[in-house]
Amino acid sequence: MPTALTGKKRIIITIIACIFAFATSIQAQTPNYGAYHQLEDFPFVFVSDEIVTTPPTINDSVFDAAACGIRFEVNKTELLEDDPFIAMFREKLAPWLKTQNMELRHLFVKGAASPEGPYDNNVRLSCERTDRLIEFLNEEMGENTAQRPVDSKCITEDYGLLVKKMKEAGDADYERVNRVWLACEGDEACCKSRLMALDNGRLWNRLKQEYFPALRQARVILWFARKNAPEKLEPTMMTFSHLWMPDSLNLFEPEPIAYTRRHLIAARTNLVHDLLYVPQFGWAYGANIQLEYYPLHGHYTYNLGFTFTNHRHWSDYKFFQIRDLQLEVRRYFRGGGVHKGLYMGVYGEATKYGIGFSKTKGWQGEGGGGGLSVGYTCALNRKGNLRLELSASLGFFYTRYDPYVYGNPITGEEDTYYYYDYLGNTSDFKERNHQFKWIGPTNAGIHITYDIIYRKKQPVNKYQQEGGGR
Repeated sequence: MPTALTGKKRIIITIIACIFAFATSIQAQTPNYGAYHQLEDFPFVFVSDEIVTTPPTINDSVFDAAACGIRFEVNKTELLEDDPFIAMFREKLAPWLKTQNMELRHLFVKGAASPEGPYDNNVRLSCERTDRLIEFLNEEMGENTAQRPVDSKCITEDYGLLVKKMKEAGDADYERVNRVWLACEGDEACCKSRLMALDNGRLWNRLKQEYFPALRQARVILWFARKNAPEKLEPTMMTFSHLWMPDSLNLFEPEPIAYTRRHLIAARTNLVHDLLYVPQFGWAYGANIQLEYYPLHGHYTYNLGFTFTNHRHWSDYKFFQIRDLQLEVRRYFRGGGVHKGLYMGVYGEATKYGIGFSKTKGWQGEGGGGGLSVGYTCALNRKGNLRLELSASLGFFYTRYDPYVYGNPITGEEDTYYYYDYLGNTSDFKERNHQFKWIGPTNAGIHITYDIIYRKKQPVNKYQQEGGGR
């Protein structure tokens, strides 16, 4: 039979067991950096085997080195559809993820504003930008992110990133700005007031132009675990520990990629004009075609439209012939080349027409007008290149015209000809003796829009995205 343990042995075994339990606990709680792999093409994505249960430790230096995200316009929180991160995520990362047997484990998200502007407004901007990025990831990855832990942080005015970017750029004022930031010990209001006072505001204005646009963003790091992981991960990955090796820092240098295709010209038709029904006449099907030009930046677009109908019902003495040319300048409330949502515009038009409802009701003339338009555009498909639009116009229309009738109006003889409805001396007749003025609703539309011409893809920096916004 085994002998009983002495008191001394029992104490020694208990101590060894405690040490072992403590070491096991520490190992379980401390990330094994060698277990995480950072995708070379997507440095903000970390991948591990399924057995790894704790997220990687992402401190500020790691986050700033690896995170990638979306830039925003000044004082805006709406996503820009032409943002390079969105294009990269949809066209490269999302397809890659679909081919891998992985699940999302954790998200690290930070939203920020640049220092200019009221502090309270910057608090709102940073939080809403954080939310926009999380919403975008949820929409793109669907249920994959539904119940996943999120470490989110709103950095109101990101002076830490400002100092880092100045150091990377070798900026001559880096030391001065860094000293101010360190002296304020994280107090953003203190840092803001001191930086604005340097050089009578000249340094602040330079920082606003050169560095602040890069601070208006929300960035993310994602951790995925590979289910039933194969023996070896793809050779395009690197281990987490490489992040700390100076030789691997070039992994974070900009690499050229391409913009997602940007629309240049879209074709549009107004179904109200195409399927027009006119009282006393009936169906007056026509052809309405519009071309809208989208600049690369800004809120404004330029629209050229033409409507054509050519109905001639000789036996019923009915005619509906219209040629209408319209020019319109629109301002979309969402900028940055999005060109969706609510817009307002100004338009001008020129019209030539010949309309007849019976033997005694016919008019021929020309006119023109202008006014204001309002509308709303929304996407009908995922790519957004097929859109639905509702619109209405309010303005004035002025026309000069002459009525005409079937048969000679003087003799009453129906001689198969149409005559101007004029009973005076023929030698005194002048065309367009009548005029008509209208102020009020001038148009309505249910439009279908489709992008037909795209801009040529342009090489851009993979992580340095165009745009601005505080």
